[in-house]
Amino acid sequence: MTQPLNELLQELEVEIEHTLYELIDLELEENYAAMNTRFAQLLTKVQAAQLIDYKLDVLVEPEAFATETCILLQSLLEAKARPNKRHRLLTHRMILKIWLRKNQRFTKEFLPQMF
Repeated sequence: MTQPLNELLQELEVEIEHTLYELIDLELEENYAAMNTRFAQLLTKVQAAQLIDYKLDVLVEPEAFATETCILLQSLLEAKARPNKRHRLLTHRMILKIWLRKNQRFTKEFLPQMF
């Protein structure tokens, strides 16, 4: 039973990394609608793996997971911990901004190329 769970988590890690690169490309194209859609699809897969619930609450300890999964879960925690200005809802875009900011590859490889 452990092996299928490990395989699922490995597949999820690959999916998260792949999605990160897709989202970076969509950010460069300023295709925000597609970014939100793709990110929502990813969050659905993370929820199916029982790492988060329907309210985007993290159900596990992020440090117990591989790098990209850990960064994504930490980003969710950070986004939820921020005080809501004017009672705004937590949006995919807010989580995505934090995730991209926390991701070292984005900061070191892609951000310098954008300027």
